[in-house]
Amino acid sequence: MSRIAQIKREEHPLKDALINYYHSNQLELKSVTNLKFRHFRLRLLDGTFHKVKKKIRSSQALQKYLEDYIPLDVYYSTATWLNPHIIAGRLDKDLLKNIYIQCDLSFDIDVSNKIKTLEEAKTQAIALSDFLTTKGYRIRYYAFSGSKGFHVVCDDPWASEEIEQEPLKRELKAIERRKKLVQEASDTGLLFDQKVTIDTRRIIRLPGTINSKTGLVCTILTKEKLESDIETILKSATCEDIIAPRIPNGEMTAPLANKTSGSPGRLGVRPRPEENLCYSLFYTNNIPGTQLKIPILEFEGWTQTKKLYQTIERVQQQYHLGTIYLFGDGEKYWAASLKALPRRRVEKILTFTGSTNINQSKNMDVHTRG
Repeated sequence: MSRIAQIKREEHPLKDALINYYHSNQLELKSVTNLKFRHFRLRLLDGTFHKVKKKIRSSQALQKYLEDYIPLDVYYSTATWLNPHIIAGRLDKDLLKNIYIQCDLSFDIDVSNKIKTLEEAKTQAIALSDFLTTKGYRIRYYAFSGSKGFHVVCDDPWASEEIEQEPLKRELKAIERRKKLVQEASDTGLLFDQKVTIDTRRIIRLPGTINSKTGLVCTILTKEKLESDIETILKSATCEDIIAPRIPNGEMTAPLANKTSGSPGRLGVRPRPEENLCYSLFYTNNIPGTQLKIPILEFEGWTQTKKLYQTIERVQQQYHLGTIYLFGDGEKYWAASLKALPRRRVEKILTFTGSTNINQSKNMDVHTRG
């Protein structure tokens, strides 16, 4: 069976919607310059990442690739390379695999520990835009990522300088310049993911493609649209082919706040205390009124579906766990059995499966959210 045929056989809740979307919506990639020098990477229906192993010379060629592979998510490199389809690590001695040309000045502003809401992320994106404009940098596009934030992407302001240098030296010089700019922006109080801006090997979400976490489209915004209200931005990113979960206007849980800690046996629905209530549903591994727990396993979102199922089958047989319920949000998977067990046995189960929350289980009650 060919790889494409195998991918098409994969079952996923978004599969049919993605097929419809990429067959009926033509990509508009004017904002992504020098297309044939970009590296592209796809997250497939089975959760694996696929590197596009040929040069993409037009939006039509990329469209055909997406129609064939039906990706959950699509990313492109912020840097351009002479041979983007065979790019390797910096330590690879094959020069042809690392001929760096230039790199966009890219900023990713997401909901985080310091940025609590989409509204705050938008405010930071606008402030960052003003900062870049005063420095004379040309902003090529703004985008709503389709999930937790915004991208601000500029042309490389140093593209024409030191072009004669050897590629690796040119790349390292680019990194140093971005570090200085990041520090300057940070000193003014601007908040963004600094690693995205500094790293010349970074990939970011491709505008016009679906964000599988929400079903919304990564959408190019004008400055005027960026300055509009969040509801307007979300509507512009809505895809008719996909029923997307609603992102609340107010509080959006930060990644490190996803695990709720509190009284043993805490269980139920927690409202946000301010106006315009936003509810979050969660459950605990503690059995109320006892010292027993249920095993909740946690896996990274990039885990291959096949490997995930094999791990779950092994732990079911080894520890007689019965039915296991599997949940995911694109970033992580959670597998929960309803069998009540002593804490020590739960720890053994987490160790057996390589669950990423094993250290938490040793130090505190393990909670997760629905």
